[in-house]
Amino acid sequence: MTIDFIYVISLITEPTDISVKIKDLKMKTDTPFYVVPAVNGWDIHNGVTTAPYEKYNEAPWWKLENDSKQPQNNWWSRNMTPGEIGCGLSHYSTIENAYNEGFENILILEEDFYGDGDKFPEWELNHLLDDWSMCYLGRNAIRPEKDIKVNEGLIQTGYSFNAHAYVLSKKGMKEILDSNYLTNMIPWDEFLPAIAGVHDRKDANECFHNGFKQYALSKNYINQSSNYASDSLTEYTPDHVKKVQSQQANPIHEFVIPPADQVQEIKQTYNPDILNINNWDEWCNKYISAHIRNEEYDLIIDEPCTHVYTFPFFTKAFCDELIDLGEHFEWTNDRHEFYPTTDNLLEVLGMQGIYNRVINQFVRPLAIYKFKLDGKSWDELKDESFIIRYKPEEQAHLGLHHDHSHITTLVNLNPGGFKGGGTYFEKYKCNVNPKELGVMTLHPGNITHKHGARPVTEGTRYVVVSFIRGSSEIY
Repeated sequence: MTIDFIYVISLITEPTDISVKIKDLKMKTDTPFYVVPAVNGWDIHNGVTTAPYEKYNEAPWWKLENDSKQPQNNWWSRNMTPGEIGCGLSHYSTIENAYNEGFENILILEEDFYGDGDKFPEWELNHLLDDWSMCYLGRNAIRPEKDIKVNEGLIQTGYSFNAHAYVLSKKGMKEILDSNYLTNMIPWDEFLPAIAGVHDRKDANECFHNGFKQYALSKNYINQSSNYASDSLTEYTPDHVKKVQSQQANPIHEFVIPPADQVQEIKQTYNPDILNINNWDEWCNKYISAHIRNEEYDLIIDEPCTHVYTFPFFTKAFCDELIDLGEHFEWTNDRHEFYPTTDNLLEVLGMQGIYNRVINQFVRPLAIYKFKLDGKSWDELKDESFIIRYKPEEQAHLGLHHDHSHITTLVNLNPGGFKGGGTYFEKYKCNVNPKELGVMTLHPGNITHKHGARPVTEGTRYVVVSFIRGSSEIY
């Protein structure tokens, strides 16, 4: 199979940088490529520019109503972001262009793609079945148990995510253009499994599935560098993403977040189960308390002092694996100017996306319930999360302070492994120091609940802390 043309959808990345990354894919032939100016959904939303299509609409059935009694995928209980709309229009218009140009097979990449270092999978693509419409070159398998092995290099997919690298046949292009996507827009990552009829939502399959045959390679040859919790262009404005990328390239302190390939190298030699989210339901069953998953709030929540709540949250497996993972990386002690801790960002550990998903799926409804929160800013939470280590000979305590957050969570990862410790709330003369493993403490972050970490007198105390803010802070 010959790839006739490569399209790279780009909003902020320089063409010269994209050219270098394409060479890194190690393709046998110099396939021509074009850097597609992406549709800026944020500018459309703000009235700065117009869309490439006069008529397009978000699917009225896509957003599901929140139901505290029936937890659901958080991505399905919100409207599409302007970034997601721009992304969908960009992919659709690119495919329309390729079909009109008469190409038989095309490769579509998003600007944050990067190769894994292996040679391009020519053999695998040459062994696609005749009925193929699309083949992922990189994906997140949400339902790997439903994947069907076709041959040594090829899989017929179950429900999968990601749209940063995929190949389309002329048949697949036509099937997409014949669909009613423009009048029923959903996030493009969700549309691709839906048109293949393998989405977890029946209504999405019924709307789009039309014989589209979707495959994936047995491994990811092309990966994605952005993180939806920090620098995704579907979640954040281009200006915000540029700022984040600039900060990562030019940090204020000497502390530098390891690049994704370095983290991946560590994971290749040390890859605990805690980082494997191929099956999210199994991950939650293993690491999240059943009481939290069942939302048995009134049964499990204690209030040791005013608006400070404690409840079982993580299992022993989570606590043990996160401590072990944290110790595989070099600890820092200068991230915060006024109240620095000996810590590691979960982003460094490769955990940020996972932990943000946990916060939005499990902490968010509990916080809304206890604090009686309302307004759209609580529809999506952003967090800075990090694991802290307290040792008498290193850093035993932390002075009284307010957090730079709306709400804060703290989890004792190893009660019984130290003496002393605890979170002391000065106003209420209350030291919260749960003795049960995996218990989470939830409290307001700033203004009302000044607090500090009581000294650890013996052993080592590990906690994971999250500074959480509503989405209104982003824009």
